[in-house]
Amino acid sequence: MTSAVDSPADDTVLAPDLQHEDVPAEAAQLGQLRDQLAAWAAGIGLPPRRVQDLLLAVYEAMANVVVHAYPDRDGTFTLHACRTRGSVTITIRDHGQWQPVPRSGLLGGRGLPLIHTLADQALVETSVAGTTVTMTWTYDDQQPP
Repeated sequence: MTSAVDSPADDTVLAPDLQHEDVPAEAAQLGQLRDQLAAWAAGIGLPPRRVQDLLLAVYEAMANVVVHAYPDRDGTFTLHACRTRGSVTITIRDHGQWQPVPRSGLLGGRGLPLIHTLADQALVETSVAGTTVTMTWTYDDQQPP
């Protein structure tokens, strides 16, 4: 797993990006990434009411990669977190296989609706190259967190 904090190239960016590439799609990776994302979100001054929504939605997107993207092989994913004026965007990208059939039962089929509810905007793009989930939260960055 490689990670980096990118320097902003655009003057509208207010904080360095958080980026992790080639993260093994394994459940053991998710807690550490969630903790790093929580620290990043708090460090950029994201209001606490938004941090919890962000962490739950991003965790769900990462868990979907672990559970669904690579049913018969090992794989990786990337996480990219970016803050600009008044918004935070998180992208989770894998190179796996989309699982179009919702799972029945108590534990399946709720991830994407949850992501769409928790994020102000959520876009799920699938192709033969993998799946990209882009989630955005907006807030008034003029008010104290």
